Amino acid sequence: MNDISDILRELLDRFSNTPELDEEFERMRREDPEFDNEYSLWCEESGYSVKDGYRDYINEIIESQDSFWDNYHEYGNNI
Repeated sequence: MNDISDILRELLDRFSNTPELDEEFERMRREDPEFDNEYSLWCEESGYSVKDGYRDYINEIIESQDSFWDNYHEYGNNI
């Protein structure tokens, strides 16, 4: 069984937040029915819609990263 959360983080690392990430994820779903079923189950268990779940998760990761850096800079830790 695939860990969808890990796969999405890997895709974000590899493609950043670009259209290529969306294209690759959709390609994976199209070409691997087992992956598509696991993704649907992950969405159901995580409270996401199948249509937008991966994108919502990616956006949550990005917002979390932005929040970390905002807090880091707020307390005088400039890079």
